[in-house]
Amino acid sequence: MTIQIPVRMPTFMRVELTVDGRPELDRAIDLPTGSPHHWIAEAYRLSVGLEPHESSEHDGLDRCHHDEAYAYPWPSRPGADEIPGLPHDPVIGIRSIETPPIGTPWLSVTSLPSAMEPPGVAASSADERSSGWLTGEAPFREDDVNRELLRRHGVVQPFFDDGGLWFDDPHLPSPSSIKTLASAVTPARRLALLAHIDRTDLLRSAAPDYGDAESVLASLTRLLDLLGTMGAVQDAESGWLPEAESDRVVRSLGWNGTPDEVRSRGQALVSFARRAKLIRRFKGRVVATARARTLRVASPLTLQALAAMVAAGDGGWRDLRSTRSRAEEALVLLAIADGTAAHVDDLPNLVVEGSRAFAESDARVDLDGGGTPWEGLRGARDDGGVGRVVESIALLSPTDAYGTITAAMREVARHALLGGVPEDRYDL
Repeated sequence: MTIQIPVRMPTFMRVELTVDGRPELDRAIDLPTGSPHHWIAEAYRLSVGLEPHESSEHDGLDRCHHDEAYAYPWPSRPGADEIPGLPHDPVIGIRSIETPPIGTPWLSVTSLPSAMEPPGVAASSADERSSGWLTGEAPFREDDVNRELLRRHGVVQPFFDDGGLWFDDPHLPSPSSIKTLASAVTPARRLALLAHIDRTDLLRSAAPDYGDAESVLASLTRLLDLLGTMGAVQDAESGWLPEAESDRVVRSLGWNGTPDEVRSRGQALVSFARRAKLIRRFKGRVVATARARTLRVASPLTLQALAAMVAAGDGGWRDLRSTRSRAEEALVLLAIADGTAAHVDDLPNLVVEGSRAFAESDARVDLDGGGTPWEGLRGARDDGGVGRVVESIALLSPTDAYGTITAAMREVARHALLGGVPEDRYDL
């Protein structure tokens, strides 16, 4: 067995708090970089003889555990007003430090060195004796305070980073469609899928010969030829290419069919070109973009660029689709890439068959939730799903053979399955 979960050490930072004119109140607090702000206040308050929480805001329950530090991201350098409960108004500085040795306090505080002690410090011990331990301010004795913090938060210790081993092989590229599919299927089907990926060599390096790339550019080249340097007048209704012009492009490719099929293919071609930012509107005309002009000539990156265009939805590179939708799209790409499908008409049945392997009862797999930062935004939706991917791949068909899957189309699907390239690398 070669599986070993990596053991890691947390990263630490030092927060230095200085009070103008009161060097006896200056402190350095060492804690993990992901710690919540209130830990700083807790350590500082204890170091100046106060209870760790303000009684007016604290519910009386101490919830201290070292694992908490991993759950709270450190957003930025906080101001004094962003750390609740500080008894003074210190200036705050933050810097990275080496992780303390294993077994030392998880959260610790020390005095900052001062050039001289201000008047009145020496008399503080007498004041404490006269007021008594029940009401007097506790002195800062470093070991005692840090032992209290150790009791509350524990000690520095390594942790196991198993986040990447929940569902699939760590060798799968992440993020990618193939990784999404591997996470969505049942355990036995996942084992079979991983073996299938190795058997079909889907993770191979890109072949150096892209001589057949021109075949997948046929439809886009014809569209750009139609637009020329001057573009075409916008359609009054759609605002894009008139239907008659897009139909003419489709017929010139030999993609004949019923009038409805020709119209649908023409509209799909214009929609794909829009989504891929190959055409735009300018002063009442539809014109080709600079990106389109670089795509016309096949290059070693042509198939990868087309894969990124196929993978990107209407929202660009932001993925608004549910896990189920993305897994179904991966089924389409896999069936093309591994040679299972010979024609795009084969794909719907293959998707239905493949979707039976989804882990519907696994609580860890939220098939119908998007799980993206944009999920709750207005207008967030699945943007075409399987139909859009099938449609996009079909537009890469050779002339006189709409829907027939070629070797170049399989390579495009393979790149899209493994993640393609970012949208800002469409340009060749």
